Amino acid sequence: MEKLFGKKIRVNVLVHDGFEETELIAPVDLLKRAGAEVTVISMTGRKTLKGAHDIGLGADKLWEDMVPGAACDCVFLPGGGPNSKSLREDVRVLEYLKKAFGAGKYIAAICAAPTALERAGIIRGRNVTSYPGCLDENSTDYNYSKDPVVTDGKLVTGRGAGCAFLFGLTLVRELFGESKALELAEGTIYPHANSLK
Repeated sequence: MEKLFGKKIRVNVLVHDGFEETELIAPVDLLKRAGAEVTVISMTGRKTLKGAHDIGLGADKLWEDMVPGAACDCVFLPGGGPNSKSLREDVRVLEYLKKAFGAGKYIAAICAAPTALERAGIIRGRNVTSYPGCLDENSTDYNYSKDPVVTDGKLVTGRGAGCAFLFGLTLVRELFGESKALELAEGTIYPHANSLK
């Protein structure tokens, strides 16, 4: 049974150019395998996005085409230096994060993207991680961890590209339950399935 009571689980992915390709593609792939309806939303005004390593990606929708307050169960921000900088400086992203968080939705960010969560004011007092040097590891505003993926309630953060697969499986676990995450781990020959329990 799906963790969110059998309903269709929707994930909105907000992206600017300069995203870290692995951090976007691996979690999106795993979420889709689990049965999520994933919408990659371009914040650039263009459907074609360019990754940090010049890999192109077509977005599903433009931000401008989204219904205001588009409903979802999870908002996901991939990392990558340029993308993360643009996300945390984009007022539309910050407002959307605040509304989603306030409505009790899952919020997920990896690598440098948790800096957007910090700017939106939603990691205060929470357990989080990020790419080294992106968040202040000694901050008293939040509890910083060097674990590859950190879950605190409905907040999921990850360290970087090497953690993208575990990050994606963790999102699947949170949204669909442990059995679905373990099923995908086994089916994709993920060697660290025990870390999902």
